[in-house]
Amino acid sequence: MQYLEAVLFFLLTGNAMEQDTLTEKAAFTMYKDTLSLIKYISSKFRQQSNTPQANIDNKLAVLSLRCQALLYLKLFKMKKHEMKEYQKVLADYHQKAPQTTQLQHEGCGMAAAAGGQGTPSPMSPTPSPAGSVGSVGSQSSGYSSGELAGRGAGANAVGHTPPVPPTAQPAPVPSGSMGPCLSVPIAVHNAMHKQSQHVLSLLSCHELWEQADSLVYKAKHRDFFIQLDRSCGPLTLHSSLKDLVKYVQVGIQRLKEMSSARSPEDTSSTASGRV
Repeated sequence: MQYLEAVLFFLLTGNAMEQDTLTEKAAFTMYKDTLSLIKYISSKFRQQSNTPQANIDNKLAVLSLRCQALLYLKLFKMKKHEMKEYQKVLADYHQKAPQTTQLQHEGCGMAAAAGGQGTPSPMSPTPSPAGSVGSVGSQSSGYSSGELAGRGAGANAVGHTPPVPPTAQPAPVPSGSMGPCLSVPIAVHNAMHKQSQHVLSLLSCHELWEQADSLVYKAKHRDFFIQLDRSCGPLTLHSSLKDLVKYVQVGIQRLKEMSSARSPEDTSSTASGRV
């Protein structure tokens, strides 16, 4: 509980920084760091045991999920103006991009082989050794493209096949090892990468909010949160961070009271067990 209470002070600090034009950009970093802290705290909650302490931990987990969801939403909103600019770049590209830039499997493999030797490849407008960016997925947060490895395998096979007798046939390239390739300008690739990051924040927000709802029903905590809603007002995706802080503070205070109320019972049961 103390760690989650500390998180609330970080949220208030970030909110204050956001109101000042000099520290407005730093508030984004503050929120991201706070989000990482909440994730670490949430990993300590025990949600599977049917014990009084686990009952409290489940409620803390719900509050933690609400915090994470609204923080992800805050990060998305703070970058929403950038997303509009990225959308303009992508829309302009899709309108003007020629339809003939799509390559077949063989051409993609040949281009990858040439790109690995330091020559310009369709995946990069500038010469690159082995470090050229091959796909949007390879740059996304925590994800790697399954196609990248396939393209690299195809690149090694093409252009280095040893001579074969006239009666022999070269081994066919597996159809799933590489897909059609499309060359895009660096600016368009960067716009795709940034936009995917911001969309991921919005997606994470809704997923975490749904997880919190599911835990409330699964662990049968509806009564606790109905009373909390009546005291502080319902917490929704439209709630501000100040509303969130007030809501979680009251929730933690009630959980502390629940913990204190059961402590004498635990002490007496322990003492009787010793006797």
